[in-house]
Amino acid sequence: MIKRQKTTNDVKPSLRIRTYQVLESEAHKSVLAKCVTYFLVILIISNVIAAILASEASYHQRFKQQFYLFEFISLSIFCLEYLLRVWCCVEAPKYHGMSATKARLRYAISPVALIDLITILPFIIAMFLSLDLRALRLLRVLRLLKLTHYFKGFNIFITVVNKELKSITAAMMVILFLIVIAASLMHAVEGKVQPEYFGSILRSLWWAVVTMTTVGYGDVVPITPLGKLISTFIMLIGVGLVALPAGMLAARFGEELRERKKKLDVYIESALTDGTIDRHEYQALTDLADKLEISPEDLHRSIRLIKQGKHGKHCPHCGK
Repeated sequence: MIKRQKTTNDVKPSLRIRTYQVLESEAHKSVLAKCVTYFLVILIISNVIAAILASEASYHQRFKQQFYLFEFISLSIFCLEYLLRVWCCVEAPKYHGMSATKARLRYAISPVALIDLITILPFIIAMFLSLDLRALRLLRVLRLLKLTHYFKGFNIFITVVNKELKSITAAMMVILFLIVIAASLMHAVEGKVQPEYFGSILRSLWWAVVTMTTVGYGDVVPITPLGKLISTFIMLIGVGLVALPAGMLAARFGEELRERKKKLDVYIESALTDGTIDRHEYQALTDLADKLEISPEDLHRSIRLIKQGKHGKHCPHCGK
């Protein structure tokens, strides 16, 4: 009786762990995981294409049944995927030590889980309310955000934005202040000459935004000499300020990648203490590289360079 209960308990976790590995963590290690990943990516992209085509009235009327059938099948798959992710999320390392209920609640309010929930909302809403799913087309297009599960570059971008959030916010606030100041100046200078465009600060904001961001549509332009002079300075200031957040992100991207590679190099040097990397150490390094979102090619390059560096070192005493 005891032996049977132990076997049952062993089977359930193994199935849950396998589901977690397929959906979340180890797509590069299993043919099944790769197939599931590619299928879901293709399904997400196909859904967005279908939503775009369905927005054209002629296509929607011609293929109405096909669009509806594809939407129903897709949302059913997404619902199943969401339920499986909630079920197996307890196997994630960051939830170890928590109860299953607490882990699932914590996962359910995470950004990636909320994105998955948003993508299936049209299906849930349509089950209880008589609504045209075309009115929820925006939610269908948001399925593109589900790709964050499968393209890890998004995670680096989110990490960089989080680390530079204060600096970017400060830069955006400065730009906002200058836009309001520019709109106020142009209202004072051009308000009487072009009241339809600069008759109030609120009307002047459109010109200030498109000029400060260096877009300059040309639909609204100053005609007085003083207005043109002010516009010249505003455009010159805008060129530098709008590029500032982009420069911050670019610099932080490089710094983030260097920090991750440096962290990986520390573990590689530790593994090479005895002069070689065994199978278990290599597997640990591969897992760490995957977690740090460093490609296998970069991992192999780092191992080769560190090996060469160790072999090239000389003893300061004997010179060997």
